[in-house]
Amino acid sequence: MIARESPFRGGFALQALGLLLMLISQGPLWCASGYTLINTGVFLTGWLLPPGLRTLRLPVLALTVLGGALQLTAVTWVLLTGEITNIKYLIPAGLTLVFTGACTIAAGLARHHRLPEARWLPPVLALLIISILVLYTTGAGAPARVLLAAALAVQLSLTVRVYRTPYAVPPPDS
Repeated sequence: MIARESPFRGGFALQALGLLLMLISQGPLWCASGYTLINTGVFLTGWLLPPGLRTLRLPVLALTVLGGALQLTAVTWVLLTGEITNIKYLIPAGLTLVFTGACTIAAGLARHHRLPEARWLPPVLALLIISILVLYTTGAGAPARVLLAAALAVQLSLTVRVYRTPYAVPPPDS
């Protein structure tokens, strides 16, 4: 069981590192690196879910793969054609799908372990994706930075809490 436990918990650390890269990014390369780390972290965590949360595996993996494909399509299109006008909504759409997968994992953890951070993560990520959409449409980056910092704080707290909880999920209270 220890073979799954460490990478499962490492996925949360990758998500936090991706949010940190997005927060401190000064250009599209660092921001894209942050997206990649978040995608990898959500995929890894979704793949190695504890036995009590395995029913969430398929939705999380499907959302993560589809979101990553949308982001990859957008980046490839920009690199090949040099235009961003027709494709600028694919990256926020892909992030929305990946964040939905992360929220699904957080909801499962909140239900089984009663972690307050897992309850706070979905609304913070929803506000973050709205602010990123505003950033892509208007160029106003201040709301996105504030919400990235909030999401990073909640994700770091959740990561520390997940490292302290047992991997095997207790049965939910009826």
